[in-house]
Amino acid sequence: MNTNQFYELANQLFIKIEQQLDDYAEQHNTDIDYERHGNVITITFENQSKIIINTQEPLLQIWMATRRQGYHFDYKDGEWICSRSGNQFNQLFDDATQDQINH
Repeated sequence: MNTNQFYELANQLFIKIEQQLDDYAEQHNTDIDYERHGNVITITFENQSKIIINTQEPLLQIWMATRRQGYHFDYKDGEWICSRSGNQFNQLFDDATQDQINH
């Protein structure tokens, strides 16, 4: 994958994240604020906990920091996959969001 492909895939992921956050806020009747500055999304929950997601161009990875843990994701077979656990981004993001909404 080249840098242009990486940023296109990262942008697609970021758009999907923004859509999911709007859905979570509505489904859980909670306030979720998010800001996107370039290649960084900062998500702030009602309890002021945060999730930060950003690109790491030199490694062609997406990084996600949650209140419990940090994750690094590589793009494999059409999915962003955690380099340690092998889990998909969507599952880990959903788990972290649920955890931080309920914290």
